[in-house]
Amino acid sequence: MRPRFRQSMNWLHTWAGFAVAWLLYFIFVTGSAGYFENEIDRWMKPEITVVNSNDNPDGNTNAYQVLEIAEQQLNQLASDSPQWYIRFPATREPFMGISWLQLADSESKKTKQWRQKSINPENGSAVAIRETGGGHTLYRMHYNLHYIPKIFGYILTSLAGMFMLIGLVTGVVIHKKIFFEFFTFRPQKGMRAWLDIHNVLSVLPLPFHLMITYSGLILLMTVTMSNVIDVTYGEGKANHLKFYKVAHSEIKENKAITLLPEDLSLKTVFDDASTRYKNQKISFIGLIDRGSKNEHYDIFFDHFTGIALASSVEYRIKDHQVEIEISRGKAGSAARVYELFERLHEGLFADIYLRWLYFISGLLGAGMIATGMMLWILKRQKNACKDNKSSRFNIITLIEKINVAVIIGLPIAIAGYFFSNRLLPITMVNRADWEIHCFFISWLACLCFCLFRQSENAWKNMLTIAATSYALLPVVNLITTDHDIISSIQKDDWIMAGFDLSMLLFSAIFTVAVLLINKNRQHKKSINSHLVAEKKSAITSEERPS
Repeated sequence: MRPRFRQSMNWLHTWAGFAVAWLLYFIFVTGSAGYFENEIDRWMKPEITVVNSNDNPDGNTNAYQVLEIAEQQLNQLASDSPQWYIRFPATREPFMGISWLQLADSESKKTKQWRQKSINPENGSAVAIRETGGGHTLYRMHYNLHYIPKIFGYILTSLAGMFMLIGLVTGVVIHKKIFFEFFTFRPQKGMRAWLDIHNVLSVLPLPFHLMITYSGLILLMTVTMSNVIDVTYGEGKANHLKFYKVAHSEIKENKAITLLPEDLSLKTVFDDASTRYKNQKISFIGLIDRGSKNEHYDIFFDHFTGIALASSVEYRIKDHQVEIEISRGKAGSAARVYELFERLHEGLFADIYLRWLYFISGLLGAGMIATGMMLWILKRQKNACKDNKSSRFNIITLIEKINVAVIIGLPIAIAGYFFSNRLLPITMVNRADWEIHCFFISWLACLCFCLFRQSENAWKNMLTIAATSYALLPVVNLITTDHDIISSIQKDDWIMAGFDLSMLLFSAIFTVAVLLINKNRQHKKSINSHLVAEKKSAITSEERPS
């Protein structure tokens, strides 16, 4: 490889990463949390009662009970609603619930909005769920950010993704022995050690990094390349909707069934779908446009098959007979490719083990970005010391403090988000919004703390705060709810128990990091004291008379 070309690639790799490093770190951390958004939702809604699948071996009988209880509650709470949805216990969401569209009412000053409640299977009562952003809010932030218009969030994340792709490609180019370097680690070597860690975090999940970056750019291309849509369909939201309808049109299969129109109901629809698709578990049943000529039922399945989702089925009366409409996937080739990348990016087909692999790979990506930023700082601190440029050194020190606030402050902010879910008043107005405010207030507090601390102390202090925060989360959960790790395991509520155990695991990881910092400091002190002793001994020997 020509030295000039390699030098150019090295420069491009460095500055492509540095330009958007903090934003990329935010995207990777929040995006990784999104792989467990359903599980985070469960923890942030402790009022939900889990349905133990072992309580009733007959799945259909149990489902009939869910259907009957849910329909009774919907008749009581939402008799005037045009849309009902009933949730059945599913793999990642083992609880039952109802949701409905509440129409606007000027007299009672009610606005049009979706309402939802959890169903207690023990007594059939509807339980109000606290207002919360849940795991979906964390996931959504990784592509549209927050406090800014969505369109700008999409553009910024797309730009960061493009720089990430450039960094990955140039990183492969500049490392001639990249796989050999993967097995090289030189501890206690300062910048060399950080470079080795950076290489490991880059090479090990490299296929994931390439897939997640490229697919992310594909998913946002309708925003970043909207001018292409404008050329064919025209500008404006209405014209873009025409494009989406054409681009995402599906292959539909319609056929009449023997079910009589007068017998069409939630129960008969459930029976027919269960018989017709014996190998697929129903997760949702919806009653749409209730009381109108267009009244119909929608069935959604829980089980994912391969890369594509299981088909949804719609039941409606047409020409005095019951007809079902089965979705067979996207009609266009481009749409099918887009859907493939969407499933790969979001891991919708993944079981628990593959989802953990996605999650860990995402955190390794965040670690790659973090170590890259630390390398950038260490190199420039070293050069500034050589050149004796104190002003330049001060700027780099400021960047290092911000770096600490970003790398460790973001996990602390997420912990603050979880704390707010337990500590904010249940009846608080705009409670979900204030959970997000607490997230960013916690992050801002971390930044202010780091700016007034020495860099070395900031690392240790922030890691200690992170370890303590995650260790306290299960304790706060125990105090503020009826849930704890032992009782959750006894009730087979493995999502709640798994969340608390994961928090303790993160606390242990941060604790180990604190211990390593202390060990490193003691090692440096012992070396420095040894050098000072040798210097004193040399001076003493020089002062002795010959």
